[in-house]
Amino acid sequence: MSTNFYVDNPDLRFHIEKNIDWSALFDAVEFNAPEQDKPASVEDALELYEDVLKELGKFTAKKVAPVARSIDKEGTDLVDGKVVESAAFTKVFKALKRLQVYGLPLPRELGGLNAPATVYLAASELMSRGDVSCMTHFGFHTGVAMSLIMYALRDERTVYVDGRIQSTPYDAQIEEMASGNEWGCMVLTESQAGSDLAQLRTSAKLGDDGLWRLNGEKIYITSGHAKYQLVLARSEDEQTAPGLKGLSLYLVEQWLERDGERVDNVRIAKVEHKIGHKGSPTCSLLYEDSVGQLIGKRGEGFHLMLVMMNFARLAVGFEGLGLMEAAYRMARDYASERVTMGKTIDRHEMIADFLEDMDLTVKAARSLMYRAAVATELSQRLEQVLEQAPPSDPKELAALKKKVKKLKRRSRNLTPLCKYVGSEEAVRVARLTMQILGGAGYTDDWEAEKLLRDALVLPIYEGTSQIQALMTLKDQMMIALQNPQKFLSKVARANFNKVTAKSKMRRGMARLYTYKYSALQTILIRIMGKKLKKTKDLPATEWSEMLLHQWDPQQDFAPGLLHAERLCRILCDVECARSLVEDARRHPERKQIALRFIQRADLRCRAELMTIEEHGESLLADLAKLRKSADDAELRSVA
Repeated sequence: MSTNFYVDNPDLRFHIEKNIDWSALFDAVEFNAPEQDKPASVEDALELYEDVLKELGKFTAKKVAPVARSIDKEGTDLVDGKVVESAAFTKVFKALKRLQVYGLPLPRELGGLNAPATVYLAASELMSRGDVSCMTHFGFHTGVAMSLIMYALRDERTVYVDGRIQSTPYDAQIEEMASGNEWGCMVLTESQAGSDLAQLRTSAKLGDDGLWRLNGEKIYITSGHAKYQLVLARSEDEQTAPGLKGLSLYLVEQWLERDGERVDNVRIAKVEHKIGHKGSPTCSLLYEDSVGQLIGKRGEGFHLMLVMMNFARLAVGFEGLGLMEAAYRMARDYASERVTMGKTIDRHEMIADFLEDMDLTVKAARSLMYRAAVATELSQRLEQVLEQAPPSDPKELAALKKKVKKLKRRSRNLTPLCKYVGSEEAVRVARLTMQILGGAGYTDDWEAEKLLRDALVLPIYEGTSQIQALMTLKDQMMIALQNPQKFLSKVARANFNKVTAKSKMRRGMARLYTYKYSALQTILIRIMGKKLKKTKDLPATEWSEMLLHQWDPQQDFAPGLLHAERLCRILCDVECARSLVEDARRHPERKQIALRFIQRADLRCRAELMTIEEHGESLLADLAKLRKSADDAELRSVA
């Protein structure tokens, strides 16, 4: 068994020690920091980051992974209204508190270590390889503290000196989470409102005493026994601010101090008994005139929630990555020792194919995720520079604005793909691990079954895989429709390069792009074709209004909605391949990894494109009939 999950992982070390542009991150993280406080150079900073990861790699290998089975078996429970965790789980987090790692990416001015968030995400990967329940709870110390800092950036009460945060309205909460004394949770889901947050019913009312009070029930809240809860609730009248417009975000403390006594402010009604992630408490919470503090402005809740969710989705991608690493290593090690028909099973062709596919999947996912992490972090930190200490030189200011815009676009494009790849591939890799172990994998003598159980929730929470696919479809369609000429130019260039490009890698990459553009073109043509049919009985003067403004999302976009996930899978392969190609251009020793991944991705993308082009007409016709029947029934009931 490994004694250090960082040291034993050459692919992870490649990204940390060679591939990531630490210079750009260091400059952004240490912007205007006093010289005496920050590392003397980027080299010194990287040495510090590596030391932290080595220490965490040793901790997860020696203290987390060995007790993962015990944490899973003991689970969590609710006793007298309080969450009871397993002894092993509690011991892990007491030890983590002594390591002082919760404040890893938080500003040193607020008690943190001032490391890049990318280092924290690498730590999350290591923790997830040890046990996903521990990784999840670990994330709700640092992640919620980071969310409060992001909200503080929008708050006029936050104090800056030379563009650096000195104090926020949430200092006490951030410092408690950074120390490991407390943690937070994200409170969104209700029984009737999962992906459709417009259906939220938990209410928030402002009393005559100036206090907000929340009422309602929330379900499936990870680490819901947290002291600090970020709660989405309906604050506005549904007639004047319907749906998402009426939501606001609140900081609610689970208990309050009154007259020297601790009084419950939120009641824990239930702890779920799940098939996986058993060590991580998942709670139902009751808000009964629970006092909360408004974050931001009234009606901004949904937009503030997205700030929190986008980073959470990236973190789930890294969670899946750590699980994939654990699953692949288990399968590889077992296959190298299990002998059948005169040879170890890793030398049987089908098993060798499985293992190569798993290895390439993990490497591609890691390359994609670190690329996304760097883009996301740089976009946020440089945007803060623009707001608090912008360059005085007009040319430098314009260049920085352009850079931030590009980084934000890259982050937006890659984040849902990271969540999708990390989630879906974790399930697939864990499933292959069980298959390679055979009957042994179906017993609890091995942790293959635990890894599969733990993986199954990843495509569901923090936004389902289907939500990620719909977000990706929407963005890709907008890009194409906003500048059709540029889109067609990209199509032509990809088709040209797939034939004429000098290197095999570039030709392969161009082919992947042609699949992406062909899939998107097919979807757009079907949507526009369906819309154009509706104009045939209209005078030409009304065509513009119909084509530009009169869109019914449920009907007009049906061809796109049907194939959104297939398009998303193509985009995942394209962006994973692109990340590997960029790695190979900087580090030629990575070329074979990129070429082998492109070869496999080509086959997958070709199959997805064929399905988009040839499948769905009869299904969409059936759904259209059902909609018409429902509409006719509604009209008859009104009449």
